[in-house]
Amino acid sequence: MTLRVIAMNRRTLLRRWIPQGIRDLLNFIGGYAIYYRGDYRDWVTARRACDGYDESRLLTRLASAAHKVATGKVVWEQDGVTWDHIPIDWPLSANLGYIAHIRQGYLRVLDFGGGFGSSFHQCRAFFGDAITLDWGIVEQPAMVEIARDGIESGALRFFLDIESAIERLRPDVALLSGVLQYLESPWEVLEQIIKSGIPFLIIDRHPCSLTHELITVQVVPPSLYAASYPSWLFNCPHMLKRLSEHYELLASWDGKDPNIRGWGKGAEFKGFFFRRREGT
Repeated sequence: MTLRVIAMNRRTLLRRWIPQGIRDLLNFIGGYAIYYRGDYRDWVTARRACDGYDESRLLTRLASAAHKVATGKVVWEQDGVTWDHIPIDWPLSANLGYIAHIRQGYLRVLDFGGGFGSSFHQCRAFFGDAITLDWGIVEQPAMVEIARDGIESGALRFFLDIESAIERLRPDVALLSGVLQYLESPWEVLEQIIKSGIPFLIIDRHPCSLTHELITVQVVPPSLYAASYPSWLFNCPHMLKRLSEHYELLASWDGKDPNIRGWGKGAEFKGFFFRRREGT
């Protein structure tokens, strides 16, 4: 039995026999847990309450991991953490596969805030030659500049804004995965998507508040990268109602991120798959 299998079995036993609350406390004490603090009246106030982070150092870490994937030194990366295998994202693969079937094997994806392409590499590994992918990522200028120097490929392109991505890509679907909560004005992005006429929309890793919609501060432990920044915990029924004017909800699922628990707040991560209503 390999050390990796032993470690996996050990983690499984811990999850089975130690209550979630105790595991959360141990992770927090050990400096391994992402946690959330505060309930702020607006984004500016929450940003002032953040400790900040070394943006250049974080960008260097993300770029280094992405270049290792591009050069074949590692198999996959997400948020700067490298992996020796590519985990299958079943909900995303199923939804994109549905669209590709309708499009007769072709799939054009606008991935807003998609980093250096972790979702692209997941889907390419899963679908192989069964689907022809054309993937466009909209990211911050510094990341786009890095990506265009050794990470961008024929099937993976990077753009500075939604408008240029739509013009060049003509996407079948917009993917917003784990990104809306970090935007000061998330509905501005959603309104752009709505007005663009993109036929399908996927919102994934989306924190749905168990109490009320609020702005809090997410704190990332040093074991990952020391940082803190504002984050929304959304009123998802309200979001679904607004989107229902233009989109039909085809599917929803539990997100892969752990639930958020804290004093006076809580959230569950969800995913949603929408199809544009005819005539809207």
